[in-house]
Amino acid sequence: MAYCLPSDLYLYGLPRGALASPGRLVESVSTADDALQLDGHGFDDGTVVQFRAAGGGALPSPLVASTDYHVIVVDDWHFQIAASAGGAAIDITTAGTTFAVYAPLPVAATLNKVSRMIDDMLPAHVVPLVEPYPDVVRITCAELSAAELLALTGGTSVTLGAMYDTARKRLDRWARGVPIRGTNAPHPAQHAYAASSRPLPSWKRYGGIA
Repeated sequence: MAYCLPSDLYLYGLPRGALASPGRLVESVSTADDALQLDGHGFDDGTVVQFRAAGGGALPSPLVASTDYHVIVVDDWHFQIAASAGGAAIDITTAGTTFAVYAPLPVAATLNKVSRMIDDMLPAHVVPLVEPYPDVVRITCAELSAAELLALTGGTSVTLGAMYDTARKRLDRWARGVPIRGTNAPHPAQHAYAASSRPLPSWKRYGGIA
């Protein structure tokens, strides 16, 4: 259960196209081993990846552009791909030329993760929130999710850092018992709540956001 939608990421500050999945050029393909070489690929077994030709290149056969494939890790420099999770390696018959591999961004998983972070910061008696969610909760969820997703793409910025800090401070206020405001907030959330004796969480900077 996420407190915002993917479309909210753009509604509350991200420009369209900001979350494009970054791709890296595959260095070589071995048709003998059905393996692709990419130094420090960073994939785990089962990671979902897609391929696209770049600069007039061509995909290896039988790969199809914008189709989900599942990684089989050979080592830190090589991987194979399967048509389904846990499946056998695809038989690659041609090496292709100039093509990129990329992993689609985990948008849904990130929205859910951030929503659970918001739950952890709100007073226990008001969670889980029920729809319609207060606008400020949707905004906070979108801001924090955008920060995490942009960190994955390497697209962080000073503006993003400021947006993240604003959302973080909002959560800190909720953790101290400051109630959610607004007509959409559930009734118990309008009541004052004594601050917990537990210390506030130690925040880490996602993706090096300063």
